[in-house]
Amino acid sequence: MNRVLHPCAMASFFLLLGLASLAWPSWIEAAFYRYTDRNGVVHFTDRFESIPPEYRNQIKEYKEIKQPETSPAPEKAEQKDPEAAERERQLREAEEKKKEAEAKAAQEKAAQEEKLRIRQEKEKRIADLQEQVTVRQKEQRSLRTNWMVYDRIRLAQLNQEIADLEKQITALQKELSEIP
Repeated sequence: MNRVLHPCAMASFFLLLGLASLAWPSWIEAAFYRYTDRNGVVHFTDRFESIPPEYRNQIKEYKEIKQPETSPAPEKAEQKDPEAAERERQLREAEEKKKEAEAKAAQEKAAQEEKLRIRQEKEKRIADLQEQVTVRQKEQRSLRTNWMVYDRIRLAQLNQEIADLEKQITALQKELSEIP
């Protein structure tokens, strides 16, 4: 009895077959084995059962995954001269060393710039503090008498503020001297 499939069933079947065929290349995987016999001869095979039992404990399995083929770069395909390969390796090493030196120089420059910025900020802070000391000393001189209660209290406050500012200046100068 001849049976004809329904067109939708056939379309579904072919659609499923087409999707499976698209995914198939990613499933392809080839395995091969390597072992060395007692005479020191290296053997390769793709069948595990063809390996003699006494060598199965030393086999190495390699898996090859099929990838889409790409044409090799013309330079690599044509390059068979070992001297040219050595020169290319030396050039790569020189280039890597140059890049490392440039990166190190950039880091050192950034560190120097950061130190300079910190130094300038501290110097500016010292100048501001010294200006505040000058202002307070000027205010001290403007007080007419020491014998008035108000003037003595303000004078003591100014002396304390000046002493605190001078301590801050000394601490900042010490920090500045520690910066190379």
